[in-house]
Amino acid sequence: MTDRKRLLDLDSLPVLQLILLWCIGWTLRITVLAAPPLAANIRDDYFLGEAGVGALTMLPVVAIAFGAIPAAWCIHRFGVKGTISGGIIIMALASLARGFMPNAVLLFAASIIMGFGIAAFQTALPSAVKSWTPKHVALGSAVYLNGMMVGEFSGAGLTLPVVLPLAGGSWQTALVLWSIPAIVIAVVTLMSRQPKARREVEPWSPKWNDRQAWQFGMLLAGSIVVFFVINAYAAIIFEERGETHMLPIFLLAFNLTPLLASVTILGRPSWIGQRGPVALSAFVAAAGLAGFVLFDGPVSWVMAVIAGLFATIELILLVSLPSKIAEGMGVSRLSAGMTAIGYATAFLVPLLGGWLANVADNSEMALWPAMVFAFATVSLVGRSKTYRCASVSS
Repeated sequence: MTDRKRLLDLDSLPVLQLILLWCIGWTLRITVLAAPPLAANIRDDYFLGEAGVGALTMLPVVAIAFGAIPAAWCIHRFGVKGTISGGIIIMALASLARGFMPNAVLLFAASIIMGFGIAAFQTALPSAVKSWTPKHVALGSAVYLNGMMVGEFSGAGLTLPVVLPLAGGSWQTALVLWSIPAIVIAVVTLMSRQPKARREVEPWSPKWNDRQAWQFGMLLAGSIVVFFVINAYAAIIFEERGETHMLPIFLLAFNLTPLLASVTILGRPSWIGQRGPVALSAFVAAAGLAGFVLFDGPVSWVMAVIAGLFATIELILLVSLPSKIAEGMGVSRLSAGMTAIGYATAFLVPLLGGWLANVADNSEMALWPAMVFAFATVSLVGRSKTYRCASVSS
């Protein structure tokens, strides 16, 4: 009887919707993470300093934070499918335009517009999961987030060895090549036949007194901060510790952890909505960051990789929550609120660390605010066994 039930479950899987969700997820970080491998080329053409090079990656992230609220309005006004398609097209065209801007100011402006496009369809994806795969919400979330992690690795890992040679060594053409599949996915999404969601009359904007938006948003910030600060400061810290020879291997292992995390959640979609996995991953991620700060040598490297793995597991579990616990416009409202709070906070905490490092003239001090913040967010996981939507629609 059990085997027959499993067979029926497999037969009911919305395979085409899951494939489309994975493809949309794959586009989420491609254009952002294709820029760092091309940073030296872009720097030389636009005469950028180190801060300018960093802004190419960070400005879209900041735009995601501030673009989450307009994204909720777009979902209310144009629907989930229209918002996703429009967001991908804006992202792809803005990324492509970065290669043809006459000066650095317009280059940064295009990067910000790109971030707003990402914010639109990133905020809409939880609603798409709820609408397109209503009987497989946890699986739908795990699938599109697996696509996002593969996309992160694709943008960071394939740009130099594969895409740049195909582009004849031109970084502008490389950005064009990455934009093409994104535009194709946008068109396919727009033309696809998806369940038509009923018109929601409830408010579209996040409630800033919603306790869960702050709870999940700050937890999300903790996971982002752990992953970001290790990636951002690894090269400097390895150099100060005399461990530069291990940096390439470490970065490869560390940046493979999102793939492993997404595969883990694909195998355990039932974890989505459960407090226990969020609490465990948040604590282990913070402890791993502490190990990276307090130790050196192999112990430090292993602890950092563990931190990267569990921080990404925590991120996947949190980003999946709105489609699991909310209904109607509540999905995009909660997603927009926690995205705005999470990404804005994740941008500010490393800034504090950078300031402390400059004051103390010690690069490792840059990691201390992130470590303290990560441990502080563990207290926000709550006590109930499962998460349920506590906000009201009025």
